[in-house]
Amino acid sequence: MKQALSLAVLALLPSITNADWQPDKISLAYGQSIAPFTDRQAEINQYRLALAWNLSDALWSSESILLQSYAELALGHWKSTLSPTEDSRRIGADSVKQISLSPIFRFTSNGPLIGETSPFLDLGVGVSYQSEKDIEQQHLSGINMGGHWQFETRAMVGLTLGEDNPFEVSYGWMHYSNANLNSDNEGLDFQTLQLAYRF
Repeated sequence: MKQALSLAVLALLPSITNADWQPDKISLAYGQSIAPFTDRQAEINQYRLALAWNLSDALWSSESILLQSYAELALGHWKSTLSPTEDSRRIGADSVKQISLSPIFRFTSNGPLIGETSPFLDLGVGVSYQSEKDIEQQHLSGINMGGHWQFETRAMVGLTLGEDNPFEVSYGWMHYSNANLNSDNEGLDFQTLQLAYRF
């Protein structure tokens, strides 16, 4: 698993270093923490501002599917909305700053399907740095992320909109964990809604 994640991150690094530094897209996103595989009770909002650079408009194509790639640099803020407590035993920050860099593969239709609209699927694994190791939850122990450095994994579905597709709306899952590179690795998941504009 660790090797697969590392290979995914490194796969597009040569393209990233050769990319034009003028960004091709800007996006804003809002997310809410979810716990699909645990009984964790946390209430964390995610706010993201990101810039993206196209790496390849056609890595692979068939009659109906086109595979593209881009790199995204994002700044994030995670904010707990739990009620304040005077229990000094509670561990974990209620506010976390975060920055990430992710190469992303996009599967889209080879041409619009309805008018100017095209569906897409974004898959990516990148690296993330967060300001705090432990994040507040209802359990006193907090969410122990195991370190400042994490992997950022995403799966998003969306639509491109408008003439020449300048707008995008997408929804999906974002996951942060250290892939067990640290003995502590509780991880954090968000359901995220993203709006983007292509320059």
